[in-house]
Amino acid sequence: MRKKLIGYMFLLSFVFVNTAEAQFKDLKKLNPLGGGDEKESPVDVEGAQAKLLDALADALGDVYAAQAIIAEAQGNQELAATYTNTSKDLSGGGVDEETLKGAVLDVAETTKANQEVFNKKEQMDSESKKLYAKALLPYAKSVAKTAKLSEPISDFMDQAQNSIKSIRNPMEIRKLKSTLDTGLFVGKNVPKLIVSLGKSSKDLLTYAKDNGIDTSNASSALGDDEF
Repeated sequence: MRKKLIGYMFLLSFVFVNTAEAQFKDLKKLNPLGGGDEKESPVDVEGAQAKLLDALADALGDVYAAQAIIAEAQGNQELAATYTNTSKDLSGGGVDEETLKGAVLDVAETTKANQEVFNKKEQMDSESKKLYAKALLPYAKSVAKTAKLSEPISDFMDQAQNSIKSIRNPMEIRKLKSTLDTGLFVGKNVPKLIVSLGKSSKDLLTYAKDNGIDTSNASSALGDDEF
């Protein structure tokens, strides 16, 4: 009888220890000082950011290539060469995040400047017509390609915000925000850039039509995308 009692006591103590250990692990996950699942969230969102930045660099590389032809059509050979080099840099992969940020801002400024030129509706000379005709399709394709990033950007921003909200430790929040800095920059600035590129492409097509250039292929490339 005594042996059975000792056996029961041993079994109960074993169950208690395992239950307490499980509860301790659960509490550790909820620890506001960090630890547990909090460290798992940034891994997935960092991967999403990396894919987004690569896709954006590729799209902007195409935009720069088309803008190089437009710059040449406007008689700015030096700027055209700069844009061509930048296009190659962005398309090569492994783009520095600061370089990508700069590209976003630069494309926005160039797009605005081009719209001003397109809206002046000046008559093109024969050489400019050839170059603008050459630029139409690449520009339309690059704009459509960039526009397709709208949904991935929105998805990334949702993931980023959810990951940030899941962390209670202020230091870990600052660390994650720092890690996702470029992705958050993209989420803030690229949707506006997509709208500007869409308007610019339509203004370019109108400008080209007014100068007797066939825009049918470029119009088809833009499709029914909303900008």
